[in-house]
Order: sequence, then structure tokens, then C-alpha cells
Amino acid sequence: MSALKFSVRETPRAGTRPGGLFTPAQLPVLERAPSKWEWGGLGLLLAVCLVSYSYTDLPLIVRHSLNLWDCLGRGELFRFYQTATLLPIGDATAQTGEVPYDIWVYLLLAVWNLPVYLWENLSGLTCESNLIAMIWVRLAAVLPFVGANWAMLGIAQAMGRPRQQGLWACWMFSGSLFLMNGLFMLGQIDIFNVCFTLLGLRAWLNRDTKGFIGWFALAITFKMYALMVFLPLLLLEEKRLWRIGGYTAAACSLSLASKLLFLKDKMATPTQFDERRFIRFLFDRNLSLGGSYLSVFVVLFAAAALVCWLARMEDSARPAWALWAMLAGYGSFFVGAATYPYWAVVLAPCAGLALLVWPGFAKEGALLELVAGAAYLGCSVLNYTAVYSGEYNLRWMLLGRLKPWQQGEDLLLKLMEMLSEGALENAEALLLAILAAALGAMLVLYAPWRADRLEKQGRGPLATDAGTLWVRLAGTAVLALLPAVLYLV
Repeated sequence: MSALKFSVRETPRAGTRPGGLFTPAQLPVLERAPSKWEWGGLGLLLAVCLVSYSYTDLPLIVRHSLNLWDCLGRGELFRFYQTATLLPIGDATAQTGEVPYDIWVYLLLAVWNLPVYLWENLSGLTCESNLIAMIWVRLAAVLPFVGANWAMLGIAQAMGRPRQQGLWACWMFSGSLFLMNGLFMLGQIDIFNVCFTLLGLRAWLNRDTKGFIGWFALAITFKMYALMVFLPLLLLEEKRLWRIGGYTAAACSLSLASKLLFLKDKMATPTQFDERRFIRFLFDRNLSLGGSYLSVFVVLFAAAALVCWLARMEDSARPAWALWAMLAGYGSFFVGAATYPYWAVVLAPCAGLALLVWPGFAKEGALLELVAGAAYLGCSVLNYTAVYSGEYNLRWMLLGRLKPWQQGEDLLLKLMEMLSEGALENAEALLLAILAAALGAMLVLYAPWRADRLEKQGRGPLATDAGTLWVRLAGTAVLALLPAVLYLV
């Protein structure tokens, strides 16, 4: 394995153009691992967000996981969903007790939250009333975050990349605004899906079919949208329809097993199966065709799937196709369907994978990913303002202890109320267009049919300057901390 060559280029290489968006940057290049200052700045931002934010869904999910211990104690495991639905939720929210996840998710969270369960029974309080307890339940999602970084290093190794390039991929992934939005600002558990998806991607790169299906089976049981990566990767490898169907069924087996085991229990709850709402989301944005409508998601995802099925992938292009399949699959979802803000976390690995596959486009990729993340965060704030305010966030964590939340004093909510409905719709349309344009540019930039240059791009130095990466981190920090600042003002 050749090491990264570190040098400073002041003039373009022969045969290349200087600095276009779709040409390798001819700036000083990075040929070292992230420094302690770069890790320190990122770590500080993550820590501040971790103790400042927690969306109200997290205490709700925790309450349901703690109910599992009560059900086991009463010998009523197969009434888990009914009893969890009827639970008083605690101090966090007055919303209904929807219990959407497969049983395996609650089993895993119940083990982690056992100390909280014991503390609540001894104290008679709920976890929202104690900052230490809330930080503990937030840390449950930090474990798969660490696991996702470990998987990223494994992917770098599978691609034959030097360790310092793998560390830069981890730094880019960990500093992604998509990750900040979904995990550190909202605290949802979709990061488990990311961790298992990356482990499945590593297995796919290593041609480990059993590992590929097994890891994606775990990812799918956390959220069904992991299929949007699984299917394009499968279509790149397998062209026979009956095998595609069989492998897909195997990947869905854990989720299907949970639904079959608890079918009677789930059918007795008001919401029954959460997948119905997910499917409705897929058909929320439509193209009008003279009186009939066609889902934008279906069009985009079908096109991506067809490209992967028709592709005849060379071994040297395998990493490039892996990145493109993930970006195309999830990109079609976030552009073509209605989504929740915390789902954004699944796009974050693309920032790290891009540095492993196309380090020659490090500068362009970093800036495009920041623009896409900012546009999606903007759409999220416009549509789910309360989720980023003290009403459904912030007040249960450190900031809520420093400044107790009061109805009518949240500046973010006040600012959104000042905008007319038409202004909100126009702003959302503009941001969605920016998101689509940025993701589209990334798909062109990372197109697998550029794989004839993969040896040059994949093993070269990172064609960017440190200043660009600091600008990306600073932009992420400003946008991530803005709701917290508005809460304190």
C-alpha cells in the first residue's frame, strides 16, 4: 500500500485545468491526519450540542424501553406495545404514546437504560427532571456514532487507503451538518441505522454476502429506509430477479420477525404499524401529469435503481459505485419524499466516503455537502420549528437549567410567526431547490463512470486547504448553535 504523498502544489499539473468545480482543485493539499486542534474544535462542538439539545421524542422512546422491564417482570412481554401506548409519557410532551419501532430496538435500549429505570423507581422522578439522567440516555446514541467511525476506518482499510485518509474521512463524517442535525441537535436514534449501514457497506466492499445481508437486516429493523442503500448495492452485484427478491427478503427478516411475533399486540394499538406513515411520506411529493400524479421519489429512485441494475461494474470502480449508490438512494428520498428532520443523519457518511473515493475533489465536496446540509436544516426549521425550540427541545438539557423555558418567550418561534404562510412556502421551495442542486452536483462530481481516473484520485492527497475545512466546521457550528443562542436571548 502506497502512502499519501504530501506536497504543496502552486501550479496545475500538466493536462489539467485550474480549480473548476468539476476538476481537481489545484490548491495546497493536505497530507497529514487531522491535528489536535481540528479534533478539539470538532469535539467541543459535539459536546456542547450533546448537553444542550434533546428533542422530545427521546424521552418518549426511553419511556417505552423502560416499559419493557415492567412487561418482563409481569410476564406480559407480548403485551408490550399495548401497555407502552397507554403509558403516561412524563414531563417531556403531551403527544400520544406512539410505539413505532421493532422489539429489537427496545431490547437494545432497555439494556442501556437499565440504570435510568432503577433510578426512576428509587427516586419516583422521571429522567427529564435530571440532567445526568438525560445525558445518560443521550449517550446511548453516542455508542453507534463511535461504531460508525470505526466502520468508516474499516471501509478505508477495505479500499486500501492509508490510515490518515481514513481519519480525515471520520473527521468529515463527524462534522457533517446532516449528522449534527439528526444526532446532536435532535438526539434521535437513527444513528444506529447509520452504523449498521456502514458495516454492511464494508461487508459489500469485501464481497461478504452474509455480512452484507446481516448488517443491513439490523439497519432495516431500525428504519426501513436502509433499503434505499441496500437495493442499489444489491442491483450492482446481482442481476437475477429471483435472487434480488430472496436477498431483499432476508435483509427484511429481522423486522418481519418482530412484526409477526407481536402482530396481535400491534394490531390492538391505535397506530398499529408505523410503516404505513412511512409509505405515505414516499408519495407526498408528486408530479402532475394532466390529472394524474406520479411520486417524485418513485421516479428518482427507479432511475437510480435502473442505473445500478444496468451497470457492469469493474473492480476498480467498486468504491466509487458504493458512494454513488448511497448518495443516489438517499438523495432521491430526501428530495422526492416528505421526511422528518432527524432522518438527515443517514446522509452524513457520504461526506467521509467521498474523501476515500475522490480525495482530488475534497474542496468541492466539502463545500457542496455543507450547502446541502444547510438547505436541509433550513427546510427542517421551517417545517418543524418547535422541534428546534424550547417547546420540544433544549429545556430538558443544560440550557433549560440555565434559563427555564416559558411559553411565548422563545425567539425562534417568534421569528417564524412573523413570516406569512406564503413567505414560508417560498423559502421552503428555494431551500429544497438548493438541496436538490447540491445533491445533484455531488452525484455528477462523484459519478462512477469517472472511475478510469480512480487510481489517481483514490490514493492521492486531499486536494484542499485546511482553511476550507475550518470554514466548513465554522459554518456547521454557527448553524447548529443558532437555535440554542436564540433560546438564551
